[in-house]
Amino acid sequence: MIVLALLTRTILTSLILTYENNSSYLQIDPQGCALFRENNPEPVYRIQEPLLLAHGIMTDSKTTHLVLLKTNGDLCYTLISGTGTPQTTIIAKLDVRGTRYRRLFLFPQGKIIHIFYASTHQSIPGLWRIHHRVWNGTSWQSTHMGEVVHPREPLYHVNLDSQGNLHFLTITFQGRYSLLFTNRFNGTFHIWGSPTETLRISGEVIDMTTLMTSDNGHHLYWVVKTSSGQYELRSAQQMDAHELASAWHPSPAPIKTFNTPIKNIGALEINGILWLLAYTGEENLMQNDGSGWKLVSSHTPFRQLVQWVHKGRRNFHQTYWLEDQRVRHAPAFHHELGFSIHQQTPSPTPYKTVPAQTFQPVPPPVPAFYPEQLPSHCDPLSAASVMENICKAIPSKITPLESNTPNLDVVTKNPVADSEDISVTSTTFEVLELIQASETTEGLEAPEALEVPDPLIVPESLVVLETPQVSEKPTEKVLQPLPVKENEELQSLIKTVAHLEQENSLLSLAVQDMLSKFDQIIGVISENALQVRQEADLLPFDELEPVKEAMSHLEKETQSLSQVLQVMLVKQEERDTSLEKLETQICQLQSEKDDVKNKGGFWNKWLT
Repeated sequence: MIVLALLTRTILTSLILTYENNSSYLQIDPQGCALFRENNPEPVYRIQEPLLLAHGIMTDSKTTHLVLLKTNGDLCYTLISGTGTPQTTIIAKLDVRGTRYRRLFLFPQGKIIHIFYASTHQSIPGLWRIHHRVWNGTSWQSTHMGEVVHPREPLYHVNLDSQGNLHFLTITFQGRYSLLFTNRFNGTFHIWGSPTETLRISGEVIDMTTLMTSDNGHHLYWVVKTSSGQYELRSAQQMDAHELASAWHPSPAPIKTFNTPIKNIGALEINGILWLLAYTGEENLMQNDGSGWKLVSSHTPFRQLVQWVHKGRRNFHQTYWLEDQRVRHAPAFHHELGFSIHQQTPSPTPYKTVPAQTFQPVPPPVPAFYPEQLPSHCDPLSAASVMENICKAIPSKITPLESNTPNLDVVTKNPVADSEDISVTSTTFEVLELIQASETTEGLEAPEALEVPDPLIVPESLVVLETPQVSEKPTEKVLQPLPVKENEELQSLIKTVAHLEQENSLLSLAVQDMLSKFDQIIGVISENALQVRQEADLLPFDELEPVKEAMSHLEKETQSLSQVLQVMLVKQEERDTSLEKLETQICQLQSEKDDVKNKGGFWNKWLT
């Protein structure tokens, strides 16, 4: 069913595409995608159609290749070369009603184009099929690469060596062990080898990534959960990937051990240095210059997850990464990696002035007909109005509260805090204002009280096409046209989601600003504590009481700030969840509308 596919679809992430010193940015959302070049705030290409998956790669400074899976099942390939007109080809029509799709890989090599993706098995849960589609210069061919067993994500990766060979790696779980299978596609003779079991890993692998260095060294990284409940980040190395009999050498000790689950891992090789990013409750960036792994940076994550696809003259990398917050369309830690990123001027409306460049595929002679009807007894606009009220209730800009508090005199009596540049009381007023704003929307922001409609439920106004009964005298009113009210509801939902995304970004900035002020307050408290201890030795015993009261009040303020920040982070996660549900519902509404049109064309053709 299409509802199952939408509920379990991949959360779309944008892509950073780099080729040597050139870069571009593919912004992706469920309603389409847009491609941005360096120093250009306007997109050079965009498509406004609902998407399930999207991927891309740069092969030179002016050429970008895209592969898109739309919600109607069209798997499309698009070539964008310079200022010419983009060329789009439909590769295949996939079943998106009862199948999920994950992890796209794209490798253009001259006249040969390789595309990889994984799909779920219709009857066996946790079983993923890996597909390889190749353009040999005249036609598209499909190859089944095997299966991977994993309850959440298909653990496979594809690398490209310096000779143009493709290296295919999969990790599947069997009982107490996870097995690594490898295969190679010969770039000269264009044939696959035989899959071979090359490594056995104790336990269930949660996530994995690989990379191929410029000297054809193969590196594998994975995360496994231990019996003690910890998560170990481990690695293995293959010295020369060109040798078919080259063995993998796992590291005897883990690179790092974490107490919290690891969400994603990413690996890169820049100028002979290996970089490893572990995204957990913190952003942990590590490097290895040949003398072992060293932790470079570790702090609370506030960046957006992206995919980084890098194509060089001798190497290729595709990995999960993070997007920089200050520099637009740039990877995080680009200074540490040695990348020189050009500053770009942000554009408030990137889709305003660029005409749409869409490709209208030719429909098949007889469209597929699905007679199943979905239940309908819910209004999607109720969730939109609830989310709009939440956005209005949360302030986009934090201003100090002008009312007095009973503890104000105690704070102003602190002789040390008055001499500092940062005022603790002003920050306290900002926190109190956030607390009042959260109290006014307490009933709306609780997860169990949010009136977000179930994606399984379709509004009654959308069910306009019933299974027709063929009569002896068919009439022209077999298919009822969609009312104008449905289009207005759909447009209202789209505007509401756009408004929620804008408010969500404002809330993220507000939370980041509060955290920076919170760090400054902690620094002031730590500096003042030492100074107070030094002055306490010189003060008489009677004068120590005001100082102790002030320090006690500062500790209470610090605890209140920490609680408020935790509440804000929980609210932001709730807003993200509600936003994803609304986006899912919009995709469902548009898919239902397309299905109604296809059904009408089918029956009108046969009845007339």
